[in-house]
Amino acid sequence: MCGMYPSAQMSPFARTSLRAVLFGAAMSLVLAAPASAGTDCVMGSKATPAELIPACSAIIDQATNPSSDRAAALLVRADANARTSGGLTQALRDIDRAIALDGKNAKAWRLRGDLLREAGGDLSRAAADLSKAIELDPQDAEAYKLRGVVYTNQRRLDRALADYDQAIKLKGDDAQAWSDRGVTYYLSGDNEKAIRDLSEALRLDPNRARSYTNRGAAYKKLGQFDKSVADDGEAIRLDPKVPEYYDNRGLSLAAMGEYDRAIADYDQALRLAPRPNFFTNRGDSYHLKGELGAALSDYEAALKLDPNFAQTYNNRAVLYKKMGERKKALADYETALKLDPGNDNATAGRHTMIAEIAKFGDEPLRPLAANSGNGPSFDCATAKREVEKVICADPQLGVLDRQIAETYERVLKVVSKRSAGDLRKTQRDFLTTRNASFGRPGYDLRKVMQDRLQRLNAMES
Repeated sequence: MCGMYPSAQMSPFARTSLRAVLFGAAMSLVLAAPASAGTDCVMGSKATPAELIPACSAIIDQATNPSSDRAAALLVRADANARTSGGLTQALRDIDRAIALDGKNAKAWRLRGDLLREAGGDLSRAAADLSKAIELDPQDAEAYKLRGVVYTNQRRLDRALADYDQAIKLKGDDAQAWSDRGVTYYLSGDNEKAIRDLSEALRLDPNRARSYTNRGAAYKKLGQFDKSVADDGEAIRLDPKVPEYYDNRGLSLAAMGEYDRAIADYDQALRLAPRPNFFTNRGDSYHLKGELGAALSDYEAALKLDPNFAQTYNNRAVLYKKMGERKKALADYETALKLDPGNDNATAGRHTMIAEIAKFGDEPLRPLAANSGNGPSFDCATAKREVEKVICADPQLGVLDRQIAETYERVLKVVSKRSAGDLRKTQRDFLTTRNASFGRPGYDLRKVMQDRLQRLNAMES
């Protein structure tokens, strides 16, 4: 379909939170708070943050304690603060103090760099902190892995791959490192290597739902849709509450032409989270299935949630073009380009619309007129309802509409007076329901019209 991207998924690859644990199992801080506190200030403690924070504070606030002990307690308290709502700022303050007390504590530098990345702050500063951690402890596989994450986020993919290589060299059984490197290979366009690394991550840890869906994305890029569907299905089995997994599987099913199954997956994704890309992807499947009204409804729902979603404007423009609404199509292409100047599909679609408007004008092209004997039973030039415009734009629907109208008139002439009244009522009900239901998700206009024609044919027989 000219002008339409395969999907409007915002991010084709499900990202993993690449910090397996805030401070990693490598930390071995074991500091005892005063006995009266009742809780040990120890990393990895099962105590709640509310219990840990005062226990660690008792060590931190005692100025006579060695600087190294106070720094270690600050890191444990930072971990506790990071696990509380709104505690990230205090966690960073604690790590700043820990570094001030013990500037050679490699773990403190690693932790601050990772928290800065997690907070969405200055990635350059995060990379600098992680580099300092590596300088102080060149055997820290976690620091290499986390710096790789920062480089991946910065799209410095070659540097990211080098860091993941080193992390895997130091700790070859780290499933997360294999998974992260697989993500980076995918982003660099090397899908075969992405699949290899993600497969190794799954061998090491077969319960990684995101690794399955990420491998499925790589299979999708290679056109291996059956494998992609299988991987997304496994991700759903492991974690059925993540909407992206259903959306990802829906994209593969749609690529296979399995539009009904794709729509069912988008339905589930939307039940879990009403996001604009899910609405747009479902609209694409309705569009390709021929349910233009449902497609239009989904595109409009997507734009209501995000009026700046360029891809939705592009895909709705394709729909308007199919409906013969050249003026609306041109407006949507231009909006898509305003929001995303690099959208090549929108650029091509806009040029096509400008050429068609120059040739035919900006009024909808109605190739099937009521008096042609082949088009709908009504005059497309005066059609105002969206359902009528769709019927006018689709030759098969136009023929169906005319057949329904002509069969209805023939049956009306031969039935009894009483039956004629009932027939008129059923025809009015058919049209009223059609007009009211068109555009709703799941409403299949073609099937409804075919069913109506079959009933009329049966009455005529």
